[in-house]
Amino acid sequence: MYTRLVDGVNTHLPTFHRYLRLRQRMMKVPELHYYDLYAPLVASVDLTCPAEEAQKQIMTALKPLGADYAAVATRAFTERWIDLYPNDGKRAGAYSNGGAYDVHPYMLLNYNGKYADMSTLAHELGHTMHSYYSNKTQPFPTASYPIFVAEVASTFNEALLIDHMLNTIVDDSPKLSLLGSYLENIKGTVFRQTQFAEFELRIHEMAEKSQPLTGDALGKLYADITRKYYGHDKGVTVVDDYVAHEWAFVPHFYRNFYVFQYATSFTASSALAEKVLAGDPAATERYLTFLGAGGSAYPIDLLKAAGVDMTTDEPLELTMKKMNRVMDQMEKLLGGTSARPGR
Repeated sequence: MYTRLVDGVNTHLPTFHRYLRLRQRMMKVPELHYYDLYAPLVASVDLTCPAEEAQKQIMTALKPLGADYAAVATRAFTERWIDLYPNDGKRAGAYSNGGAYDVHPYMLLNYNGKYADMSTLAHELGHTMHSYYSNKTQPFPTASYPIFVAEVASTFNEALLIDHMLNTIVDDSPKLSLLGSYLENIKGTVFRQTQFAEFELRIHEMAEKSQPLTGDALGKLYADITRKYYGHDKGVTVVDDYVAHEWAFVPHFYRNFYVFQYATSFTASSALAEKVLAGDPAATERYLTFLGAGGSAYPIDLLKAAGVDMTTDEPLELTMKKMNRVMDQMEKLLGGTSARPGR
């Protein structure tokens, strides 16, 4: 599955390059550099969302999951499961902790009224619902779900939220911003994390061949892989020499084989969300059963029962189709023609 992910993402690099060319067009720069990827796509849009409105939008987005799911999610908002706002001495970031097996999960956020905060709230609520259903359904020894599936429920909720928001917003600029946010998520979660995963795999292959793992050797390997992913030699993105050292401050590389799970979780949740949003009641029922399965089976088997087989190309293929549809929408809003790979 690991090598299938790497091979599959390499096959779909033309789709990624299409996104990078779209970014260059929207930023109106003569050539796209690696550092340009950290600038906003639509700088003039300021999507604000007070917490009360965020709760309303999230609950509407989650309607496809049924009344029981909605009732539990409402409890999270109304029964103080969430420490929502920043405060003196409070840690930064956001997380959900479901470790209180016989109580309920707890969520920490630092909500500042932006769309990104609403998306984070939906994300952490996904973790909370996963923990709630697993703790409710499973005995303590099998209640904790494996790390491989830990980001499925969270990114699933994000997918439902952005689908709802795109059906709600009518103005072009906010739509472009949301569509761009979705593409950025794919860039950072699928392509970048698989790029990391390939780098990590090649490191281990070098060690198996007794090749020295020097800083220079690792820098060259990282630069070569990064330039391949970002289309440096094809004139898509200029990857400057300094990027060769980026690997050194990625903490995950010091923990064996972790990063690929971001990409697999995202593609799994994308495939599951597509089926639920298509209105298939059986798909919804399978997904809710997955939430309650905890760690009662191996991760691959948990996802197979939910309706997605991670040993096949289907999850990545569905994600790439969705990515191309989003770019089609953006180009239509921008008044351009589609430039799908292979055309």
